[in-house]
Parts: sequence; C-alpha cells; structure tokens
Amino acid sequence: MELALLGTIFLSDKRKDLLLLLINGPMSLDDIKQTLSVTSSAMMTQIKILVDHGLVIYANDHYFLSNFGEVIARKMLPLINTLHVYSDNREYWDNHKFSSIPSQLQDRIDEIGPCKLVEADLNRMYELPKDLEDNLAEAKSIMEVSSYFSPAYTSKYLEYAKNGVHMELIVTEHVFERMRDEYRTILEEFISMRNVKLYVYHDNINLASCIATDEFLSFSLFFKNGMYHNHAMMAYEESALKWGKDLFNYFKATSLYVDGI
Repeated sequence: MELALLGTIFLSDKRKDLLLLLINGPMSLDDIKQTLSVTSSAMMTQIKILVDHGLVIYANDHYFLSNFGEVIARKMLPLINTLHVYSDNREYWDNHKFSSIPSQLQDRIDEIGPCKLVEADLNRMYELPKDLEDNLAEAKSIMEVSSYFSPAYTSKYLEYAKNGVHMELIVTEHVFERMRDEYRTILEEFISMRNVKLYVYHDNINLASCIATDEFLSFSLFFKNGMYHNHAMMAYEESALKWGKDLFNYFKATSLYVDGI
C-alpha cells in the first residue's frame, strides 16, 4: 500500500503538481487547467486517481485536499524543494563539503530555494565576486561567519560600516590574529563603531563563509579536499535569509564578543 501511494504521488508530475497547488485552497477544474496549463482530458484521469486514494475530494464544483491529503502535500513540499536545491547545482554540492553545514541547517536546506553560483573574474581573482560586492553595497545589515581572511574585511567592510551599515562578523582565531597583527589600526577603528560587532569563534568553522543581509544570502564552501576558490552561492528568498541568519546565530551562541584589542 505504501509503495502504491508513493507511486500515486511521485510517478506523475500532474498529480504531484495538483497536490501542491491545492495546498493554497479549493479550485475549480477551469482554475486547475489554467494554472497548470493542462487540458481536461489530460487532468481528469489524474484527478480520479487522487480521489480514489482519498487524497483529493470533489464538492460544490471544486477540488480540495482531504485532511490527510493536506498533511501529505505539506510534507512533500520540503522534499521537492530540497531536490530542486540539489539538482539545480548538483556539481557544486557533489564537489564541496556539504557536511561543514551544521546538521540542523542541513535538514532545512530546502529553505535556500533557487540559488546561483557567482565567481570572481580573472582580472580580480583576489577580490569579492562582482555580483556579491554589488549586492553588499546595497545592504543595510550584514551578518557574516567566516573561516578565511578576506581583503574585504580591511577595505570594503570598513567603508560599509562608515556608511551606517549594521554589521556583525564572526571569524576564527587565526583570522582575528591576522587582522590584529597586520591591520591593527583599521581593526581598532572597525570595532569602535557602535553599528559593528565582532566575535571570535574558538573552534573550526569548516565552511568558508556565510553572509546573511536584509536582501540576500551568500555562502561559500570548501572543496572536499579542503581547497578554496573565490566564489559565492547566492539566494534571495525570505526563507534563505532566515536560514543564513539562523546559521550565523548557531556560531554566535558560542563565540566571544570582542570589545577591544
């Protein structure tokens, strides 16, 4: 029975799409046809199968999910979104250290939604990718956790802070020591600002970087062999921004606030 029900749901895109569509509420056949761009003949057979399995009910010229059909449809959504996140960027996930993301955030990877890979041009290999830099320039708040040293910390980030951007930055001990030893004056000015908070995480962060702003999410993972290349995966859904902020707060909970050097 369980395998038959799985086949009913997932072996037809029309049935799957209809279940997800009806999460939003009852719909007439005409509305279903228009929304899914299907014909009556193509859809009625699939609707009958869902009705026979008790997942969809027909009443008052509308189709709607049964109580259990609604539970199943809502459970389908995270799985399907997770599959989209993976399949849309399969080469990236297959070659990078997905395990560096905390397990509770791995379980919510569907929240990232559509994302794209941006990389630095050959003529600016040691700078932020241009798409990332352009988006950062528009941000009103920036929260980042990072395990590698970026030139942005000593140039762009100070500029953003002076322009009133609210900034919270978590770095590893090694990154902090380099900032303190090589850029002490800039670091002192940076952490003296009321709109800036700097934290040090006293363990391995493992992922290269994760940035959550009021407008976008950006994250960079290491290759599976530990190597790093200058890039960012960027996403813009509200759920992606929350995912990034929750990841930041995961590391912030055990980080040490820096109030002076």
